[in-house]
Amino acid sequence: MQWTPPDEVRPIAARLSSVIEELGDDVGVHAEGSSITFSRGRPFALLESATARRLDVSLVLPDGAETERLRPGAEGFTHRASLAHEDEIDAELVTWLREAYNAAR
Repeated sequence: MQWTPPDEVRPIAARLSSVIEELGDDVGVHAEGSSITFSRGRPFALLESATARRLDVSLVLPDGAETERLRPGAEGFTHRASLAHEDEIDAELVTWLREAYNAAR
């Protein structure tokens, strides 16, 4: 099954997927229903369209502190951030993605 996010979040999802897949050659991708999961031995990131205009990124960050932007996660993921614009894929988010990727080994 392939995941097709709503039109308004598709550019965000495409760019974020690319960033995640560039973290390493061992990133596994599994699309199912309304989400796409990225793993490296075990899942470390999940993208899902929360609404037609917002994409949620769930992460497994064992040592991550909650912030205004990084909220508690659910269903096996410790944290979650919401994106409504492509420019929200910034250095801070990439750092969290890399930390989740590194912790998934």
